[in-house]
Amino acid sequence: MFSRFGLHTILGLLCLAVFFVGCSSKSEPQTSNTLRIGNGAEPNSLDPHVATTIAEAHIVNALFEGLIAASPHNDKDIVPGVASNWETNETFTRFTFTLRSDAKWSDGTPVVSQDFLNAYERLLNPNFGAANAAFLYDLKNAKAYNEDSLSNFEEVGVATPNPQTLVLTLENPTLHFLQKLKHWSWRPIHRPSIEASGGYHDIANNWATHAQFVSNGPYSLETWRRNERIVLIENPHYWDAQNVSISSLHFYPFENTQTEFRAFQSGQLDITEEIPSEQMGRNPESERNDPALATTYLLLNNESPRLDDIRLRQALSQAIDRKLLIRAIEKSGLPATRFTPGSMPDYEAGDFATNDQPEKVILTEPLQFLVSNRESSIALAEAMQEMWQRKLGIEIRIQNMEFKSLLARLDAGDYDLSYLAWHGDYIDPMAFLEIWQSDSHFNRARWKEPKFDALIKAATKTADPVDRFAKLAEAETLLGKELPIIPIFWKTKDYLISPKVKQWPASLIDLRSYKGIKLSQ
Repeated sequence: MFSRFGLHTILGLLCLAVFFVGCSSKSEPQTSNTLRIGNGAEPNSLDPHVATTIAEAHIVNALFEGLIAASPHNDKDIVPGVASNWETNETFTRFTFTLRSDAKWSDGTPVVSQDFLNAYERLLNPNFGAANAAFLYDLKNAKAYNEDSLSNFEEVGVATPNPQTLVLTLENPTLHFLQKLKHWSWRPIHRPSIEASGGYHDIANNWATHAQFVSNGPYSLETWRRNERIVLIENPHYWDAQNVSISSLHFYPFENTQTEFRAFQSGQLDITEEIPSEQMGRNPESERNDPALATTYLLLNNESPRLDDIRLRQALSQAIDRKLLIRAIEKSGLPATRFTPGSMPDYEAGDFATNDQPEKVILTEPLQFLVSNRESSIALAEAMQEMWQRKLGIEIRIQNMEFKSLLARLDAGDYDLSYLAWHGDYIDPMAFLEIWQSDSHFNRARWKEPKFDALIKAATKTADPVDRFAKLAEAETLLGKELPIIPIFWKTKDYLISPKVKQWPASLIDLRSYKGIKLSQ
């Protein structure tokens, strides 16, 4: 038993099960000014160049600040971060940022333009091999450098005329570039502390697990006890420290929403990541239902011979009673009629086409359906399994597993179907559409459509916002026609929050500034 799981892991899980009580001897001191947050899955990494999940991003967002910061009020706003101001040319292909002179790392050293250049070179370096590298492809020659067809990083569109000036030259007009800069992949990193822990271009370097590693956000890492909690404390060198109200943030991993709910009910959590479906609507004094840019969907393996018939993909979609799933299991959200959420500001696109009556397609082998081990995902998978069996006569075999194992299976292409959620990384429809390009790392559907790729590319070439959105809508129409993925729900962000938490902002992308949040006594 211990040889399989490891004694440390088992003890960590036992600590989480009994939460503060059973592990009080290891608990970090808490004060009345500690905010305790349920955070879903255990993070894999707090390195902003490696982190890919929203659970990781919640923490990275407190540890690191980019040129543009999260707004404490409305995340559509563009708020200065490390950059105090900026200028752009008429074609939106060159952005010049002036860095604030009082921006510092948590060790007290200045944050300078070279820190950003070092960060971008590391992330794009082909030897590093990070999935997040594609987020920087807006930079001129970034894609070529990352793919090793260009060897000189000096040809990438990053320049540092002086320590307080950073010039970014883009491959194409990018009207939404300032929104994209909010993504954690654009954050600076502290090169000396990374090199002190290992290779600078070694993606396995675990520098971001060490207590008090150097960061530049409003908080720094105090401790990280795997599968138990992550504790952040105020960074006294942060340039806007006087506006940081909460002294410490504690993030707790919860794979089981019932366990998280009980921790909240007993006063051991201030905010949950989710609400168990059976508890929806039962806690009106603490329940929040915020708009979100998030879509749950069925990922289809387009390289599976069992799914290469468009009639089958259409039948699978049409046989799903989304309204029934919401009423019976999900308890929130809206039936998704396309992949880009209806809450996307200023964007309109047609619904995905469906047949009125699903057409039965004969399958000689069952479809392999992989889901995470979250209870809601399993319940939804079992409900869809029943619908497909009853309406289409299709046999489905469900296999549930830990989320990290699930992603590994998807990356390996060892599946037919899977149930996932995609959260927009920034407020623009491109955040939902560019991932389905043929060469996207996140295109786990393995779908390749030259017409779609051409439309996305054309949308990146125009500085006309109306023309750009029209091309994106046309690309989404093609996505709906080919149906390499099947949208299920447009999610809302449903969670529980203690009345003592004040000024907690809603966020379409579920990333927020922690600076303006306060706790009442």
